[in-house]
Amino acid sequence: MNAKHLTRKPTLVTVILSAVALCGYAAYRLAGSGQETDSRFANELPQIVLNDLAGAPTPLATWSEGPMLVNFWATWCAPCLREIPLLKSFQEQHPTIEVVGIAVDQLEPVLDFAEEMQFNYPVLVGRADGYEAMTIFRNEAQVMPFSAFTAPGGAVLGVHYGELHAEHLDNFATTVELLGSGEIDLGEARDRLDLSH
Repeated sequence: MNAKHLTRKPTLVTVILSAVALCGYAAYRLAGSGQETDSRFANELPQIVLNDLAGAPTPLATWSEGPMLVNFWATWCAPCLREIPLLKSFQEQHPTIEVVGIAVDQLEPVLDFAEEMQFNYPVLVGRADGYEAMTIFRNEAQVMPFSAFTAPGGAVLGVHYGELHAEHLDNFATTVELLGSGEIDLGEARDRLDLSH
């Protein structure tokens, strides 16, 4: 009798603990439903202020009236430098979309590189502040290059870890166009720009 009692007790405890765990998981999923897709990145443009190349503090929101492609890079990051000519070309072809570079670097090498590169889009600079800005965009691993895509008004549509390619930029331009024409809403735009993995 005692042996049976001892055998049932661990089984009962296991069943109860399993039920509690399942209920907890279900509650977690229900609480997160509807927000799960957007939890990878900030939903609205973070309040970030960094110095421009002339040393003037400049809010990232300066350009938020229209859509933006915010690109984090550094002079010592080879893939970052590879994508800059592509970003310059994209800016030239899509003047209604503002590309903004954020150099996570020291000012002096950025100024030297900027003189050589002749950027056609604004560049902000800040080493510690740049890393903090990436974290605010939920890039806790601080992977570079790193890009964020925003809608007019500052709603963040998506992020991309690693080097951008032409197909990413084409997708963003098309998404912005569809969003502007009312053919898709913010949720659908975010689905189209699900580039964070």
